Amino acid sequence: MHCVQCGSPSLEFAGPDNAYARCTKCLALHNKVRPGHVQLMEVRAPNGQIDPAFTAVFAQQLGFAPRQAEDQVVGIGGVNIIVPTARIERDIRNKISGIIWGWIIGGIILTIMAITGLVLFFYVRSQMKATEASASGMPAAGTGAPQVVSWDGKAPYSCAGGQVVTIKGTTATLTSGPAISALGSCQLTLDGVNITAPDGIQALGNAKVTVKGGSIKSTGTAINAMGNAVVDVEGAKITGKTSTLGGGAKITGAK
Repeated sequence: MHCVQCGSPSLEFAGPDNAYARCTKCLALHNKVRPGHVQLMEVRAPNGQIDPAFTAVFAQQLGFAPRQAEDQVVGIGGVNIIVPTARIERDIRNKISGIIWGWIIGGIILTIMAITGLVLFFYVRSQMKATEASASGMPAAGTGAPQVVSWDGKAPYSCAGGQVVTIKGTTATLTSGPAISALGSCQLTLDGVNITAPDGIQALGNAKVTVKGGSIKSTGTAINAMGNAVVDVEGAKITGKTSTLGGGAKITGAK
């Protein structure tokens, strides 16, 4: 048996001896006239019009459970046209949901960008304040006793305060960086040192770094000078970006 209105074979039955049939696609009601055959039941509201809401109430009185039509059948010029209303409704709902989620994800991305911008702003501001403080109150670079230190190149190295330090002939390969951090008023000399790291040298405050020979190979920033820090490169091979931040920051000789 098939629905007389839309042709769907999907029918459900209700009433005494399953005397009534309803199409699960378009919800058209039928009378079962004999085994294997049904006849379309024309249901009209009291005003003589075909009303889906009235038909739904009538179907419940016949014993059918409430159901939403998957298709609507529209008669045009004596021809029944099947309109997949359930699929259209689902597609519209999915489209609206996608737009809403797009707004939500866009809002999250903008929020993250704003937070990142604020963090960067305050970081740079703090560095500038530290630079001003170092320029006015910190001792001149290199006030400590000179010393040659041993660095195995297995972990990042840093110097600070008024240290005067020289490192000779070390080859360092690191997976994190910066490999060298010169802070405060440290005066650091790298003599024949070869460094491979994500970031090479970071100099802050009033630090002074001299790179004699050797090499610095970085996938990120090879040399970064901030504040009043100075980095002088003398014959070393530099691979990677260099950057300065602050009026007194300088990098010379990098090629």
